[in-house]
Amino acid sequence: MELTSPALLWTVSACTVAAFVAVIVFWRHAARSGLRGLVARVLMVAVVQLCALSTFALVANLHFSFYGTWDDLLGHDGPASAAPSDSGRDGGESVAEPLPDDDVTSQVSDKMGKLEKVRFRGARSGLSDMGYVLLPPEYFSKAHAHDRFPVGILLTGFPGEARNLVERMKLPKVVSDLRKQGKVQPMIWVMARPSTDPPHDTECVDVPGGPQAGTYYAQDLPEALSNRYRTAPTAKGWAIMGNSSGGSCAMRTAMMHPNSYTAAVSLAGDFRAIKDKQTGDLYGGSPEFRDENDLFWRLKNRPMPPIDMLVTRILDGGDGNPAEPKEFAGLAKPPMRIDLLERKSGGHNFVTWNAELYQAVPWVSERMQVEDADDSSGSTEGKL
Repeated sequence: MELTSPALLWTVSACTVAAFVAVIVFWRHAARSGLRGLVARVLMVAVVQLCALSTFALVANLHFSFYGTWDDLLGHDGPASAAPSDSGRDGGESVAEPLPDDDVTSQVSDKMGKLEKVRFRGARSGLSDMGYVLLPPEYFSKAHAHDRFPVGILLTGFPGEARNLVERMKLPKVVSDLRKQGKVQPMIWVMARPSTDPPHDTECVDVPGGPQAGTYYAQDLPEALSNRYRTAPTAKGWAIMGNSSGGSCAMRTAMMHPNSYTAAVSLAGDFRAIKDKQTGDLYGGSPEFRDENDLFWRLKNRPMPPIDMLVTRILDGGDGNPAEPKEFAGLAKPPMRIDLLERKSGGHNFVTWNAELYQAVPWVSERMQVEDADDSSGSTEGKL
């Protein structure tokens, strides 16, 4: 069972209840004097405490998203990532491989669309990871059989799992609600995590001598999606967004790769090129390379990218200094535009981010255009 699966939580909770009942029933038998009775009582109490602590730890992990997988918890490099390779240099292409449905895909009804579990394999970066793809109902209708659709990519925070975007951010429900209100157009929505190299937070940076995370999110992921689905053929129909470190990734990727994305949304992302215990040194010890990945520095020292960006600002300071996003937005000049999504109060949590999605998703939808392709990429043959 997966670390974040409800089945594991219910199983451990049941074991806790069973252990507690067993103590009540058998305590009299263990109450005898002597060493054997003492050992029995100590073991019974220890088992109950272990079960209770395990249940509490699972609940806390589900709420705060400390660890997404067993590999993350144990500090192992899981199968989701791979070392950079030469796979893309011999003509190979990035691919999206469908995986069997799971307890997450079953949460989306036919009226909301179809949710696929997919593994993305990057040809250039050599990285891969699992995510979810939400296809609108129109995708499967005869009237739209050859239509292409805009794409919105949503990245969760680190070290969160893609399933959090379904179960806690509730993106499919948000999109469904907004579709019913006529506020958004049919789009393909992709849910993924912001690092393919757990337990390291790579911040969508092409790490010198390490994971080429920037390349993965800017080139490999769009290519993998386009090779399987009928996606918009140009950057005008692509947006990237995220919460927390996912928001940092979204901003950095769009600013550094405007040929891949025309819009970006950050829900409480960092603007600076951070360096901490989770990231380590992503910049190869180079101050210059770190500057290139600092978003404030880029606005002050590099040409403005032709993109639109939306960043959140909590006025009561519940999610950081409210002056920072305002200062950041004030640095933008044409052809770049930065809008502020302001709320009076909020925090660094899923409740706030879920509420912000109801404004962020329409903002993205308004900017998405499906332009005519000027080459063979316009063909939809061989795609789902």
